[in-house]
Amino acid sequence: MQASNTAVAESGVAEPWRVTYTPLLVLFSAYTFMILTYRAKGATIVMVLALAFFVLQRAAIRVPTFLWLFTAWIGWAGVSYALNPSNDPDLWTALVEHAKLLLIILIAVNAVRTPTQLRRYILFVVVSFMLFPGRSTLQNYVFGYTVFGRAVGPFIYANSNALAAISLLILGPAFALWASEKPRRVLRLIGLGAATALIVIVILTQSRGGFLGLITVLVPSAIALTRRQPRTVVAMAAVLAAGLFAAPASFWQRMGGLSKATNVETIGDMDAEGSARERYAVMQTALRILSDHPVLGVGLGAYQRVNAEYSPSIGRKDTHNTYLNVAAETGIPGLLIFLTAVGSVFWFAHDTGSGSGKRRGAARTPDEERVYWLRSGLAGYLVAGVFGSYARIAITYIFISLVWTAARAARAAHTQRQGVSAPTQAFTLPTQSPTVGVAAAAPLA
Repeated sequence: MQASNTAVAESGVAEPWRVTYTPLLVLFSAYTFMILTYRAKGATIVMVLALAFFVLQRAAIRVPTFLWLFTAWIGWAGVSYALNPSNDPDLWTALVEHAKLLLIILIAVNAVRTPTQLRRYILFVVVSFMLFPGRSTLQNYVFGYTVFGRAVGPFIYANSNALAAISLLILGPAFALWASEKPRRVLRLIGLGAATALIVIVILTQSRGGFLGLITVLVPSAIALTRRQPRTVVAMAAVLAAGLFAAPASFWQRMGGLSKATNVETIGDMDAEGSARERYAVMQTALRILSDHPVLGVGLGAYQRVNAEYSPSIGRKDTHNTYLNVAAETGIPGLLIFLTAVGSVFWFAHDTGSGSGKRRGAARTPDEERVYWLRSGLAGYLVAGVFGSYARIAITYIFISLVWTAARAARAAHTQRQGVSAPTQAFTLPTQSPTVGVAAAAPLA
């Protein structure tokens, strides 16, 4: 049963006895920095230490509904593995790596608890990304280091689509800083500056998925804010205009190719490098694989090998589509469980209080602004997932957890203001004298 002071503890009220920088939060922040920037090693060791402090913590353990759903998805993948006739050792490795994601989620939802912790974690994430991958990407582009004219960054960000997608994730926290902080505060300026740079980065990658995700973030927000905060809409339009002004001519040619995606005969003409034609061939292969394995799929981590078996001329290729990849590897039931898990977080974050924007002219509180923009950034990222496979990387689940955490904090604040109880969509377990251990998690990239 949840402690009676949980709502107060998560509402942001001053609590001198409550430590803001807990060991768990510091370790989780360090882990996030390592997998987001690739500037330091030792993520596995850091996560092991985080798990140790998690077991020893005195606060109630939070286990959200979406964590149980993801557990069900991994469990279904385990059934697929058990019944898979292949002896491919990569299947077991992939299953274990995905299971570690559950531990990462558990740490994420328990490390960041209060609005103060959330604000500082968001700031840390935005600054970390902009100082390293973001800065490197812009420097590369200025000095002419591109791939087919598309902006690229270091490490995983050498893939323009991945760079655009993760930039959309960070765009949510950047806008959250801008919208939730008081006017003339430095944090607000940091948020606006980061948002501007991130929009420019997404455009310079010339990623079709990234551009569609950017539209997903900005257009609904502009419509929703037109009546409530017209100045904000003007500022957003100015930020977008700055990004589009920086776009090269090849960006407009590439985006114009989207009109050819509606016809099978012209899909190969979407881009000069022929990536659309290859993607279409892989999609056809994936649909054939799914048709032959609709219930259990081919197993987590098996898609590239099976793609080569079905289409030797294409070879080992990824689906470049998060949802098609989940379906091909875990079957239609696996895809439905996965989508239900993600959807449950959006549903939980949909209405966090009376000021969540459902009533025309209603103002949002800072807590609700954070929820809105974090949710928008995640939505853009998931749209970009149609052009990339992101179900296996840890940062996906960290940001899903972040949206849930922000929504819970906003609900707790609303509960305190109203003096009534509100749903938390989580089980909480008291841990005064923990006696059970937790397995260690390794970083996923």
